[in-house]
Amino acid sequence: MQKSMGERLKAAREAANYSSATKAAEALGIGLSTYRAHENGQNEFGPEIADRYAKKFGTTAGYLLTGEGPRKVERPGPRMVTSFDPDEQYNEGFAEDGENVSYSREHWQSKIEGATPEVDVKLGAGSGIVGEVINLPVGAGNVAGHKIIAEWVIPAGYLRNEAKASPNHTIIMEVIGDSMQPTYMPGDRVIVDLSQNLMVTDTVYAISDGYSEPQIKRLQRVPFTQPSQVKIISDNPALETFTVELERLTIIGRICGHIARK
Repeated sequence: MQKSMGERLKAAREAANYSSATKAAEALGIGLSTYRAHENGQNEFGPEIADRYAKKFGTTAGYLLTGEGPRKVERPGPRMVTSFDPDEQYNEGFAEDGENVSYSREHWQSKIEGATPEVDVKLGAGSGIVGEVINLPVGAGNVAGHKIIAEWVIPAGYLRNEAKASPNHTIIMEVIGDSMQPTYMPGDRVIVDLSQNLMVTDTVYAISDGYSEPQIKRLQRVPFTQPSQVKIISDNPALETFTVELERLTIIGRICGHIARK
């Protein structure tokens, strides 16, 4: 027997690892009652809402609406370029649905051999800044990337053995704001390992809530919580500590090094 529209929506939500309608509604930014009415079959939804659900849950609008077409869309891996070379060395920057998925420097080529790129993105100790993003038409789509504003020569041996970072996955970002003082001062640079985008230990990470500009914060796991919760800590003692569910955070990478003006 073919599933109803609401049943297909629920199955897609569960397949995307959203354990409840509440979490799905929060991630989608819509009211819980609205979402529940769609999932329990009280109200049907049209193509525009179906497309929104499909993008979030990794399925297709056609499947949600009619049960026809592909049920699951394989999302590409991180493809957002963190570099843009004016000499036409560019890389794809967005997933096919237009959603910004992650940072990556997989195809970046340095002008200085062995250099690490500094991108035009500032990690806010409070609120960050995303600098110039360049979009170019290529073929049937677009490519996008953050402009490289500097190249830093940091020995690969130091990154690998001392900083415990992957030389092929590190980028440099500037720190702004005062909430991480005195550890990180405005104008300092940090080394971010993009491959360490899961919380394995309590330390400092580049993070985002998925909507606002990236931040630099100290994360501390709250023991015995389910779902797992973390404290988001500012080193400035005058500022408040927040506790959120770990799954609500996007961890861009671990802070593996600090370049300070001292």
